[in-house]
Amino acid sequence: MYQELREGYIMRKMYYSFITILFISKIITGQSLTGKLVDINGNGLGGLQVTVYTSPNYNTIISSSDGTFNVANVTTGIENDQLPSGYYISNNYPNPFNPKTRINIILPYKSNVKVDVFNILGQNVGRGVNKVFEAGDNYVILEMNGLPNGVYIARIDIDGKYMITKKMMLVYGSPHLSTEVNYANIMNRNSIMSKPSTIIPIDSIIVTGTSIKQNSFIGLPNITGNSLNLGNLIVNTTTTGKPCFGVPTITYAGKTYNTVKIGTQCWFKENLNVGTMIQSNIDQSNNSIIEKYCYNNDTNYCKTYGGLYQWAEALQYQNGATNSSSPNPAFSGNVQGICPGGWHIPTYTEFETLATTLNNDGNLLKAVGQGSGSGLGTNLSGFSALLAGRRDPTNNGFADLGNYLNFWCSTEYTSVYQAYLRSMYSATNNIYIGNTTKKSGFSIRCLKD
Repeated sequence: MYQELREGYIMRKMYYSFITILFISKIITGQSLTGKLVDINGNGLGGLQVTVYTSPNYNTIISSSDGTFNVANVTTGIENDQLPSGYYISNNYPNPFNPKTRINIILPYKSNVKVDVFNILGQNVGRGVNKVFEAGDNYVILEMNGLPNGVYIARIDIDGKYMITKKMMLVYGSPHLSTEVNYANIMNRNSIMSKPSTIIPIDSIIVTGTSIKQNSFIGLPNITGNSLNLGNLIVNTTTTGKPCFGVPTITYAGKTYNTVKIGTQCWFKENLNVGTMIQSNIDQSNNSIIEKYCYNNDTNYCKTYGGLYQWAEALQYQNGATNSSSPNPAFSGNVQGICPGGWHIPTYTEFETLATTLNNDGNLLKAVGQGSGSGLGTNLSGFSALLAGRRDPTNNGFADLGNYLNFWCSTEYTSVYQAYLRSMYSATNNIYIGNTTKKSGFSIRCLKD
C-alpha cells in the first residue's frame, strides 16, 4: 500500500512538473519572430499552422491570408533551477526528433542516473536508461522508434536526490539525431552553466495543413535581439514527401533509415550505407561479404554520403550477374541486392517514374544546400539527394564530390560490361539517364517492393 501511494505521489509530482514546464516559463517580452509562408512561385499561403519549437516550449499560430506569421512573445524555459551548482541537464536535442534524441548531463560526482520516459497519460513507455556515470560531461540517447507521434516526458533522477523533467516531442519526419553533430559546440560547457539569456535558439519550425505535406525547417538563426524576420519560407504544397505510411523508418544492419513517399513510390530518404569498407584499388567481389567504398577511403564520408558500390556488388551477383556478364536467367521482378528484405534496387523504369512524378526537376530531389545557381536543391520532394561523387575505375580513385550524384539501376545496358544509372549535376536541375562500366562505384537508394 505504501509503495502504491509513493508511486502515485511520484507520478503526480512528474505530472505537475510537466505542467510547470509547459505553462510557467520565462517569457522574453518584446522578442518576436516573423516570416512568410510561400509556395515555390512566391505566392503567400494562408491558413497553415506554424509551430515554433524553442525547447522545451513551443508556440503555435496560423498564418494570415497573405502567408505572414508573427509570434509576438517567443518563450524559452528557465532550466535547472532545482539543481545545485555543478549539475546540469540539457534539453533533449533535436526536439522535435525522429526517432532518437540526446540529453547531455554534467555531474560534479560519480552518480547513478535513471531516466524514465512517460507518455502524456503518465504511462511508462519503457525507453529509459539506468546507468552509473562518472563526474564530468555525459549523455544519454533515447530511442522512441515504433511509438506514436506526440509529447513525451523524460524524468531524470540523479542518485534519488534530484529529479528533473524534460518535455520531448516525437514527430516522424522531423530532424533525426546525427552522428556528425558536434555536441560539444551545441552544449558549450561554459554557456550552459550560466543562466538563460535573451538569446533564444529555434530548434525547428513545423508547418502543417490539411492540403499539404508536413514541412520542417531547421538550421534557423537564433533570436538575439528584439525581433527576428525569417523572410520567405518556401513550403512544399503537395502531399509528396511524407514518410511512408506504416514504415516511417527502417532499421537495417544497425542503422536507421527514414522513408519518403513520392507519388506512389516509397523510397529510402538516405543513401544506403551497409557493408565493410575496402580500399578503392580493390574490386568488390562475390565473397559472401557486402563490401563498400567510402569516398577518399574515409569511413566518415560513408556516414554522411552512404557507401559506393559496383553494380554486381549492389545486385549481390543474383542469377550469376557480374561486372562482365549478364544475369542468367535475366532479371524479372524486384532484385533485392544489398537492400533489406521487402526493398529492392530500382529499375530503369522505376527511376523514370520518379523523374516523371517530379516533372524531371532534379532540384526537387536534391537536399537543401546541394548544388548552385540553377541547380540549387530545394528538396521539396523530401528525397534529400546528396552530391556524393563516385569511385572512378580508370584510376581506382574518387571524383566529383559536391558536383555529381549517381544512382545505379538494376537494369543492364546492351553491353554486358555496362548498366544504366541516373545522375544529377550541381549546376543544373536536369535528371540525366546514362550508362557506364559496372565497375564504377555509385550510390544506392532502396525502393519498397
